[in-house]
Amino acid sequence: MSDRRKRSAVKQARRNARRKKADQRGFAEAQSADEASLLEEVRAALDSAVPLDLLSLVSTVIAATDPPQSPILLRPPEENPAGLAELVAAFIDVRAPETTALLAALRELVVDDVLRDRCRREVDIRDDDLPGWLANLAETTVVEAVRMTHVLGDGDELLLGVRFADGQEMTGCVFVDHLSNSEVKDAFFVPGAIGAVLAVAQGSNTDPDTTFVEMDLAAARTTLGMALERHATMFMPEESDTWPATRALVQWLTRLLPVEASTLSVQQQDSPSDFEVLDLFFASPEGMPFDRPDHRALLLQYSLEGTGDPVRWSEARLRLQLSDEPACAETVALEIQLELPELLRAYVPFAHAASGIRQELTAEALAAIDETADEYRAAVVEDAQT
Repeated sequence: MSDRRKRSAVKQARRNARRKKADQRGFAEAQSADEASLLEEVRAALDSAVPLDLLSLVSTVIAATDPPQSPILLRPPEENPAGLAELVAAFIDVRAPETTALLAALRELVVDDVLRDRCRREVDIRDDDLPGWLANLAETTVVEAVRMTHVLGDGDELLLGVRFADGQEMTGCVFVDHLSNSEVKDAFFVPGAIGAVLAVAQGSNTDPDTTFVEMDLAAARTTLGMALERHATMFMPEESDTWPATRALVQWLTRLLPVEASTLSVQQQDSPSDFEVLDLFFASPEGMPFDRPDHRALLLQYSLEGTGDPVRWSEARLRLQLSDEPACAETVALEIQLELPELLRAYVPFAHAASGIRQELTAEALAAIDETADEYRAAVVEDAQT
């Protein structure tokens, strides 16, 4: 290499080094600004004296640093955000009342036992004055659970009454979507007792098919635990303004619930005997035209999907199932699959009558079948041709 080219290479290396230092300095400055902003938010949350202000902030931080990943769509390592363990280490390195408050919340909200122990040990050796509810966050209890549900069973809203060690209260509202594998689809929290929240919800409810039922706390834990597990394994979890930012809060409250066996059912369906309606239908005048084994197999398959309830068919459930990939494509004859809209049109009124569903809801369900029938048949034919 000539001297001229060597000098040029050296100059370029220097320029690259200067750029790298500038980039690192800019990153450090941005990181420092983010840390300062977080500490300001913590100070404001502590000044408000409302537990939810700090807890929602910490839950959001956990969601940002420890997001669930689909087992199918894993991100490459370089695209992953800074991990929760790194964040905890940073809070430990910065001795300040704000980081002590963050660590005190994290020692209860994080799932990882090792991280929780690290947070606990660090808080124990510090002498910062924490508010009573935060210093004794482990003494928080869930005092009541109420399920708000619709007669057609598409989803449940679980209301959780939470009481802190200093007597303050908050209420969590968690929506479990039975049309989507009974997973958690949304959750939000409000300060105040569950009684006040229930009074507002019941006072504004104008739907005669919506009911509020007190729920056994152990049954609530089972329901939430299963729904959270399903959410974590979904292909592409959906997001809302509050979810999954509140995921850590919901997980924490689920751990606070008792684990004893409950005598109350945690299933949405009334009982397995509901499937006896299928036998009654095929023996009835309405069901006799559908007398082939494939008709029974097809109806059973669609009854098991969606909410999995064979006697309650909402407009939303039918639209979703009839617009989804055809079921039984390999096990049921094509001509029988094409008859599904007519089969459902005969079965749904029969099932609703057997379970006491209002006629207005049945009319909505039948309209959904009629409006999606052509789309369904076209999908079945297309699937058979591929």
